[in-house]
Amino acid sequence: MSEPAPTPSDDALRAWFLGPRAENAELLERLLVEALRDHVFWRRNHHPEDGFTIHELDKRREAYDAAVATLTQELMGLLAELKRGVPFFSGRYKGHMAFEQTIASQVGYFAAMLYNPNNVAIEASPVTTRLELEVGRQLARMIGYDPASAWGHLTSGGTVANFEALWVARNVIYFPLAARGAADELGVRLEVTGPAGHRAPLASLDLPELLNIPAAPALDLWDELWQAAPRERVHDALLRHSLQALGYQDYALRLSEAFGDPLPPSVVLVAASAHYSWEKIVRALGIGSNQLVFVPLDDRYRLDPDALWERVVDLTHRRVPILACVSVCGTTEESAVDRLDLVQEVRSRAETELGVTFHLHSDACYGGYAAALTWDAEGRRRSAEELRAEFATGAEPAGPHDVRTREPSGAWPSEGWVRSMEALAETDSVTIDPHKLGYIPYPAGAIVFRDRRMRELVAIDPPYLLPTQGLGSSEDLFLGRFVFEGSKPGAAAASVWLSHKVLPLDERGYGRLIGRTVVGARRLYRALGEADLEPFRLVRLPEPDINIVCFILTHPSLGSLAEVNALNEGVYARMSLSEPGAQPDYIITRTRFQTPMYDGAVGPVLEALGTGTLEGWRSGGKAGLVVLRSTVMDPFMGFAGSGPDHTAGFVEALRAAACEALAALSGP
Repeated sequence: MSEPAPTPSDDALRAWFLGPRAENAELLERLLVEALRDHVFWRRNHHPEDGFTIHELDKRREAYDAAVATLTQELMGLLAELKRGVPFFSGRYKGHMAFEQTIASQVGYFAAMLYNPNNVAIEASPVTTRLELEVGRQLARMIGYDPASAWGHLTSGGTVANFEALWVARNVIYFPLAARGAADELGVRLEVTGPAGHRAPLASLDLPELLNIPAAPALDLWDELWQAAPRERVHDALLRHSLQALGYQDYALRLSEAFGDPLPPSVVLVAASAHYSWEKIVRALGIGSNQLVFVPLDDRYRLDPDALWERVVDLTHRRVPILACVSVCGTTEESAVDRLDLVQEVRSRAETELGVTFHLHSDACYGGYAAALTWDAEGRRRSAEELRAEFATGAEPAGPHDVRTREPSGAWPSEGWVRSMEALAETDSVTIDPHKLGYIPYPAGAIVFRDRRMRELVAIDPPYLLPTQGLGSSEDLFLGRFVFEGSKPGAAAASVWLSHKVLPLDERGYGRLIGRTVVGARRLYRALGEADLEPFRLVRLPEPDINIVCFILTHPSLGSLAEVNALNEGVYARMSLSEPGAQPDYIITRTRFQTPMYDGAVGPVLEALGTGTLEGWRSGGKAGLVVLRSTVMDPFMGFAGSGPDHTAGFVEALRAAACEALAALSGP
């Protein structure tokens, strides 16, 4: 693999982080002091006529000195404890999806933290609420949504963001039913457009048809209903017919009375690689984990579009409503990017051929920021060819023990990868975690909806958060009306906003940063394939779509899958912080592929290992297959000759850990 040519963005990158040896300590300190002094000046000039509350003589009293001494001593103890934390900043850390934060995000968080804004309402956060809404527009633009009609906000993390996506999706899907009941009660005649594009009177539709109205026509129906009768009457009628007001039990009874033939519970289709939080979400929403339907993966750990189509056809024939389909952009296990463009084609085909639709959501909590790679500085889309030329990521040669897949290895990114990123624009909602590939401090997740009207279907109006009438206040600024969480730190919004300003969401900033991590990940992938680890064999999973490298170690003496799992668990124990007091030279993590979620992907892996069969793996229950996993979020690995050679160091540490793990398995 040839090296990508340096660019001005590469020089700027060295100013974006504190650095593994705190090389930019002076810069960070200067900016933090500037933020603190500015805040101090603000306090001193805010109504100076108020005088002082803490006097100089107060600072000379014994109790004051004692309090300062306690604070200082306890801080020293805390600092000592914190050094036992995780060295995310180091090139030796190759574990979870975490790295150090950008200096911009740290300074932005610190500066806003001094003001302690709460972004639940404009009166508690007159500045940072506006910054949060601007962040929503920035992310919408990166996704490909129209910022003028989209809407997004920050959350505490991906789980809450995904919760909101499904919460909103459920209310949008069920709204035509509520509108039908409200319209009948109000004596209003309305029409609506179905999935095939045909308009029909709302009152003429049966239950399956009402549950398969696409999002845009459903939201048009929302607008028309509010215009058809006085607002108070519409409000009260909707409450009497909506799921969110009635609850599932009463709602099911109403449907049975109105239509006589109740449908089975609606399901949520998720890629088998989806994050475990989706099960928590369907349980919390009352949908039920039994209604979470996993769609098989292909042999590159992406959602299989053909299998998705089969699921949709089967569910349609059984008259089971589909609430949503969740595709993944950057799995947390392998950083696999689903072919979202092909998933979108399945939905379009279902609308045309079956009269069925569903909310399409992309869980891009990990990989969403990679969309920045597809934009140039002028806001134009970049091609796969341009990206391959910039990052010089040629095809990775297959090793003798590697997993063979139907899609051969190729230069990164593929045409399909770019089309998948572009297809984010066709989804109904996308979740992204700035505190992952955005390099932002926790907590900072995000949810963006393509149509801002969706938020109205979950809005609640506590009297103390309502906008001031007649004074030009925008309801946008009262986030608490539309979001699941209440209090939320405005410092997080300032942190993300400032980082986006310093690192634009295109080729100059985040695009270059994430591209460099891909270069580093593929360098590590190649080194693992070329390493002589005899007598061990290293089986690499397919090269990553972004920057997570997965592999498995085996040995000729191991005759069962259980023994292979034990070897890799032993390596993980020696190269992780899982044991108290552990101080490994290099840090990795591991995952466990389990049936039935990975049935479509694990066959080639078992074949490459030469241990066990797919049938045996399926019968193994929760034992699954242990896979070692290295996340390369360190952009400096993407520079040849820059700093220590952590690629070679990693391979040597892996060899040593494998020898120790095998010796422990073999016994005295």
